[in-house]
Amino acid sequence: MQAAECGSIADAERVEAELVALKSAYVRYEAEAEHPWSEDAVPPPLVAFGERHEVPWTRSRETRFLLKGMFDDEAHVLRVDRMVFFWGGGFDLGGPWLRTIFRKLGATACSDAPHLRVACDDPSVRADALAQFLVDEDYEDQFTLCDDAAAIDDASFAILLEHGDHRRYLLFDDSGVQDWAFVMLLPQLDGEDPSLANAH
Repeated sequence: MQAAECGSIADAERVEAELVALKSAYVRYEAEAEHPWSEDAVPPPLVAFGERHEVPWTRSRETRFLLKGMFDDEAHVLRVDRMVFFWGGGFDLGGPWLRTIFRKLGATACSDAPHLRVACDDPSVRADALAQFLVDEDYEDQFTLCDDAAAIDDASFAILLEHGDHRRYLLFDDSGVQDWAFVMLLPQLDGEDPSLANAH
């Protein structure tokens, strides 16, 4: 997953629009190219995307978009307030090259394994509500709810709910199902202005 925190809603909308356009271009490329997954070619949509933002897209493997299925089905773009998320099939899409473009578009922070910080009036109540949502969506055993700050070090994804010194954590490891449990919570944070706690 790639996550970008922007300085404003307008910047986030710009990042979102660029990713939606990139996805559309990549879907067309997969449909029209004779060998779209050839390791001998840098996919033209990536080259063009880099050129538009003055970021040379290299031939190295980590810049390629490698998904478990077709891009149209597997690649996802989601904006939640000032945050934009881009993911698919468990692979890191575009590595530091994509994060460089995010910054050129107005991102103030980026992460490929986001830990989100959300301010709220009562972290315990909000954490319980998000946990109950996951249980209702059949993700009962796919997260850890705790107040141990040290536990976050082992999490691939996290949501930190805080008010002053009071904190509760929803933690997710790197298993495929826990990834999707984290993704399920992202739309639930709309309007709460999440930010990155682990930017790089």
